[in-house]
Amino acid sequence: MMKLRLRPCKREDGREVMKWFSDERQMRMWCRDGFTFPLTDGQMDAYYAELERDPRAWGFTALDEDGKPVGSFKMAAADYEADSVHMGYIVLAPEVRGRGVGQQMVSMAVTYAVELLGMKRVTLKVFDCNPGAKHCYEKVGFREEEYRKEDFPYREEMWGNSLMAYNRH
Repeated sequence: MMKLRLRPCKREDGREVMKWFSDERQMRMWCRDGFTFPLTDGQMDAYYAELERDPRAWGFTALDEDGKPVGSFKMAAADYEADSVHMGYIVLAPEVRGRGVGQQMVSMAVTYAVELLGMKRVTLKVFDCNPGAKHCYEKVGFREEEYRKEDFPYREEMWGNSLMAYNRH
């Protein structure tokens, strides 16, 4: 298995993330309607600038053994009274998908949230057209709490969306 490292994201990571989306459908599974396709340097700079301004959100970059970015996600809506945080914008470089890297990255994120931030609950959402991602999250310990059958229209499709949660036992 790949040795993965997590570090806080940097704006230049956006240049790498932009390369990971070969089509609009794939990008929409990542961000809904949060960006326009194709991604641009300006959009990514604005995304990272917003992460820097938001006191309840921050981003991470997953690095491979050589220090090359292979994954990215953010934690947001940190609620220190409820001890919860939401993960989003979870994405992997195409060359590492399907190799357990996503499970490792999300597991490391949960460890960070629970052990370092003291959170009791981590949530995320996943579209039903992305069963591989949902399965990955289930392997880490996330469970579906809510399902919206018709949540997001994409062209001629209507995607359902699952709210999933990891609850510290």
